[in-house]
Amino acid sequence: MDTLIGLVGPKFVIIASDTTNARSVLRFKSNADKVMELDSHKLLGFGGDTGDYLHFCEYVQRNVALSELRTGIKMSTNAAAHFTRGELAKSLRRNPYMVNILFGGYDVNVGPSLFFIDYLGNMQKMNIAAHGYGSYFTLGLLDRYWKSDLTEEEAIEIIRLCLRELQVRFLLSVPNFSVKIVDENGIRNINLGMNA
Repeated sequence: MDTLIGLVGPKFVIIASDTTNARSVLRFKSNADKVMELDSHKLLGFGGDTGDYLHFCEYVQRNVALSELRTGIKMSTNAAAHFTRGELAKSLRRNPYMVNILFGGYDVNVGPSLFFIDYLGNMQKMNIAAHGYGSYFTLGLLDRYWKSDLTEEEAIEIIRLCLRELQVRFLLSVPNFSVKIVDENGIRNINLGMNA
Protein backbone atom coordinates (compact mmCIF):
# COMPACT_ATOMS: atom_id res chain seq x y z
CA MET A 1 0.00 0.00 0.00
CA ASP A 2 3.06 2.26 -0.05
CA THR A 3 3.23 5.28 -2.31
CA LEU A 4 6.51 6.80 -3.50
CA ILE A 5 6.75 9.80 -5.81
CA GLY A 6 9.91 11.40 -7.17
CA LEU A 7 10.92 14.05 -9.67
CA VAL A 8 14.07 15.77 -10.86
CA GLY A 9 14.60 19.47 -11.47
CA PRO A 10 17.65 21.16 -12.98
CA LYS A 11 19.38 21.41 -9.58
CA PHE A 12 17.39 19.19 -7.19
CA VAL A 13 15.54 15.91 -6.61
CA ILE A 14 12.33 15.59 -4.58
CA ILE A 15 11.11 12.29 -3.12
CA ALA A 16 7.76 12.00 -1.34
CA SER A 17 6.36 9.03 0.53
CA ASP A 18 3.31 8.22 2.59
CA THR A 19 4.05 7.69 6.29
CA THR A 20 1.71 4.76 6.87
CA ASN A 21 3.04 1.40 8.00
CA ALA A 22 0.31 -1.20 7.40
CA ARG A 23 -0.27 -4.85 6.63
CA SER A 24 -3.53 -6.34 5.42
CA VAL A 25 -6.31 -4.35 7.09
CA LEU A 26 -4.23 -3.07 10.03
CA ARG A 27 -2.39 0.23 10.27
CA PHE A 28 0.53 -0.15 12.67
CA LYS A 29 1.98 3.31 12.44
CA SER A 30 1.12 6.67 10.87
CA ASN A 31 4.49 8.40 11.20
CA ALA A 32 6.96 6.04 9.50
CA ASP A 33 9.67 7.89 7.58
CA LYS A 34 10.15 5.94 4.33
CA VAL A 35 12.73 8.31 2.85
CA MET A 36 16.15 7.44 4.28
CA GLU A 37 19.15 9.76 4.13
CA LEU A 38 22.13 7.68 2.98
CA ASP A 39 24.55 10.56 3.33
CA SER A 40 24.46 14.33 2.98
CA HIS A 41 23.43 14.22 -0.72
CA LYS A 42 21.62 10.88 -1.26
CA LEU A 43 18.02 9.87 -0.55
CA LEU A 44 16.54 6.38 -0.60
CA GLY A 45 12.74 6.24 -0.78
CA PHE A 46 11.39 2.76 -0.15
CA GLY A 47 8.21 0.72 0.05
CA GLY A 48 7.24 -2.91 0.38
CA ASP A 49 7.15 -5.40 3.24
CA THR A 50 8.18 -3.66 6.46
CA GLY A 51 10.81 -6.16 7.59
CA ASP A 52 12.29 -6.38 4.12
CA TYR A 53 12.62 -2.66 3.52
CA LEU A 54 14.00 -1.93 6.97
CA HIS A 55 16.63 -4.67 6.74
CA PHE A 56 17.62 -4.01 3.13
CA CYS A 57 17.75 -0.20 3.32
CA GLU A 58 19.80 -0.24 6.52
CA TYR A 59 22.14 -2.72 4.81
CA VAL A 60 22.56 -0.33 1.87
CA GLN A 61 23.05 2.67 4.18
CA ARG A 62 25.76 0.88 6.18
CA ASN A 63 27.58 -0.38 3.08
CA VAL A 64 27.60 3.06 1.42
CA ALA A 65 29.14 4.44 4.64
CA LEU A 66 31.60 1.51 4.82
CA SER A 67 32.72 2.13 1.24
CA GLU A 68 33.51 5.75 2.10
CA LEU A 69 35.45 4.69 5.21
CA ARG A 70 37.47 2.11 3.27
CA THR A 71 38.29 4.23 0.23
CA GLY A 72 38.08 7.76 1.58
CA ILE A 73 35.91 8.63 -1.45
CA LYS A 74 32.19 9.29 -1.28
CA MET A 75 30.16 7.06 -3.64
CA SER A 76 28.44 8.89 -6.46
CA THR A 77 24.67 8.64 -6.73
CA ASN A 78 25.08 6.50 -9.85
CA ALA A 79 27.50 4.09 -8.10
CA ALA A 80 25.31 3.81 -4.99
CA ALA A 81 22.20 3.16 -7.11
CA HIS A 82 24.03 0.45 -9.08
CA PHE A 83 25.24 -1.11 -5.82
CA THR A 84 21.65 -1.13 -4.52
CA ARG A 85 20.33 -2.68 -7.73
CA GLY A 86 23.08 -5.31 -7.68
CA GLU A 87 22.32 -6.33 -4.10
CA LEU A 88 18.59 -6.64 -4.88
CA ALA A 89 19.36 -8.76 -7.94
CA LYS A 90 21.76 -11.02 -5.99
CA SER A 91 19.20 -11.58 -3.25
CA LEU A 92 16.60 -12.82 -5.78
CA ARG A 93 18.19 -16.28 -5.83
CA ARG A 94 18.74 -16.59 -2.09
CA ASN A 95 16.33 -14.59 0.01
CA PRO A 96 14.39 -12.06 -2.09
CA TYR A 97 13.46 -8.69 -0.64
CA MET A 98 10.06 -7.22 -1.53
CA VAL A 99 11.39 -3.66 -1.74
CA ASN A 100 10.68 -0.95 -4.32
CA ILE A 101 13.04 2.01 -4.30
CA LEU A 102 13.38 5.55 -5.59
CA PHE A 103 17.03 6.52 -5.29
CA GLY A 104 17.84 10.21 -5.64
CA GLY A 105 20.92 12.29 -5.14
CA TYR A 106 22.99 15.27 -6.13
CA ASP A 107 26.62 15.07 -7.29
CA VAL A 108 28.75 18.18 -7.75
CA ASN A 109 29.95 17.57 -11.33
CA VAL A 110 26.91 15.60 -12.51
CA GLY A 111 23.93 17.32 -10.92
CA PRO A 112 20.72 15.68 -9.72
CA SER A 113 19.65 12.15 -10.63
CA LEU A 114 16.73 9.86 -9.78
CA PHE A 115 16.70 6.08 -10.21
CA PHE A 116 13.63 3.81 -10.25
CA ILE A 117 14.49 0.37 -8.81
CA ASP A 118 11.92 -2.40 -8.35
CA TYR A 119 11.98 -5.55 -6.23
CA LEU A 120 13.26 -7.63 -9.19
CA GLY A 121 16.41 -5.51 -9.50
CA ASN A 122 15.29 -3.55 -12.57
CA MET A 123 16.71 -0.04 -12.60
CA GLN A 124 16.17 2.97 -14.82
CA LYS A 125 17.27 6.59 -14.54
CA MET A 126 14.13 8.75 -14.67
CA ASN A 127 12.96 12.35 -14.56
CA ILE A 128 9.67 11.38 -12.90
CA ALA A 129 8.88 8.17 -11.05
CA ALA A 130 6.31 6.59 -8.75
CA HIS A 131 5.86 3.25 -7.00
CA GLY A 132 2.84 1.62 -5.41
CA TYR A 133 -0.89 1.96 -5.91
CA GLY A 134 -0.53 5.72 -5.72
CA SER A 135 1.39 5.64 -9.01
CA TYR A 136 -1.88 4.97 -10.85
CA PHE A 137 -3.12 8.38 -9.74
CA THR A 138 0.10 10.39 -9.87
CA LEU A 139 2.03 9.38 -13.00
CA GLY A 140 -0.39 11.25 -15.28
CA LEU A 141 0.03 14.45 -13.28
CA LEU A 142 3.81 14.06 -13.18
CA ASP A 143 3.91 13.47 -16.93
CA ARG A 144 1.66 16.44 -17.66
CA TYR A 145 3.34 19.05 -15.46
CA TRP A 146 7.02 18.02 -15.41
CA LYS A 147 9.40 20.06 -17.58
CA SER A 148 13.18 20.17 -17.79
CA ASP A 149 13.53 23.73 -16.42
CA LEU A 150 11.29 23.20 -13.40
CA THR A 151 11.81 25.57 -10.48
CA GLU A 152 11.79 24.25 -6.93
CA GLU A 153 8.47 25.99 -6.21
CA GLU A 154 6.86 24.46 -9.32
CA ALA A 155 8.14 21.00 -8.33
CA ILE A 156 6.73 21.34 -4.83
CA GLU A 157 3.38 22.38 -6.33
CA ILE A 158 3.41 19.28 -8.58
CA ILE A 159 4.05 17.07 -5.53
CA ARG A 160 1.25 18.90 -3.71
CA LEU A 161 -1.11 18.21 -6.67
CA CYS A 162 -0.17 14.52 -6.64
CA LEU A 163 -0.73 14.17 -2.92
CA ARG A 164 -4.02 16.04 -3.08
CA GLU A 165 -5.15 13.68 -5.86
CA LEU A 166 -4.29 10.68 -3.69
CA GLN A 167 -6.23 12.10 -0.75
CA VAL A 168 -9.29 12.69 -2.92
CA ARG A 169 -9.33 9.65 -5.23
CA PHE A 170 -7.49 6.79 -3.52
CA LEU A 171 -9.71 4.30 -1.69
CA LEU A 172 -7.34 4.00 1.25
CA SER A 173 -6.69 6.86 3.63
CA VAL A 174 -3.21 8.31 3.10
CA PRO A 175 -3.31 11.29 5.47
CA ASN A 176 0.37 12.08 5.98
CA PHE A 177 3.39 12.38 3.71
CA SER A 178 7.12 12.80 4.13
CA VAL A 179 8.71 15.02 1.48
CA LYS A 180 12.46 15.54 1.18
CA ILE A 181 14.56 17.47 -1.29
CA VAL A 182 18.26 17.11 -2.08
CA ASP A 183 20.30 19.75 -3.89
CA GLU A 184 23.83 21.17 -3.81
CA ASN A 185 23.28 22.32 -0.21
CA GLY A 186 22.25 18.86 1.05
CA ILE A 187 19.00 17.31 2.22
CA ARG A 188 16.07 19.07 3.83
CA ASN A 189 12.49 18.23 4.77
CA ILE A 190 9.61 20.09 3.20
CA ASN A 191 6.38 20.71 5.05
CA LEU A 192 3.54 20.95 2.53
CA GLY A 193 1.05 21.92 5.23
CA MET A 194 -1.58 19.45 4.01
CA ASN A 195 -1.47 16.59 6.53
CA ALA A 196 -4.90 15.44 7.61
